[in-house]
Amino acid sequence: MSKIASTYAQALFDAALESNVLEDIKNDFNVIRSVMKEQPQFMEILTLPKLDKNDKKELIKTIFSKAASQILVNFLMVLIDKDRINLLTEIMIAYNELVNQHFGILEGTVYSAVALSEGQLTELTYAFTKKLNQKVKLNVEIDPSLLGGYKVNLGNVVYDNSIKLQLKNLKNNLLNVELK
Repeated sequence: MSKIASTYAQALFDAALESNVLEDIKNDFNVIRSVMKEQPQFMEILTLPKLDKNDKKELIKTIFSKAASQILVNFLMVLIDKDRINLLTEIMIAYNELVNQHFGILEGTVYSAVALSEGQLTELTYAFTKKLNQKVKLNVEIDPSLLGGYKVNLGNVVYDNSIKLQLKNLKNNLLNVELK
């Protein structure tokens, strides 16, 4: 994470905290993240050096002024003015971390071979909250290569309870068996 992205994220965090809209901006970033995922050319357009800054700002206004908070729309305008819009993904990550720190939340990702039901996700979240004695928020991603089970990535720690890992361990154990 670049120092510049962290600085911008901190400035946005401070403004959002002062206006009591930390969660709103975090949710708005989720909207932006989904736009970026569905329309990868969105960021390409915003980072085109030949495209006039005013045109970029109009694009931002058109897309986000009704769906996002005014603080965030203004923040995006500043990023365009300062030629820092290319740091948006890093800024979103840094902002999310600041908000999670503020609320004492450890955010992570659970990878599963199939979609988890709401009950399964709640149960898994509760288990990790209890285990770590800290509020945990899990995002779900599908990874068919796991075959079954799940893998949870929280901070710098990976908890792997996947069938893929179990099969790998079984294979290693079988390869290490000495025949008499």
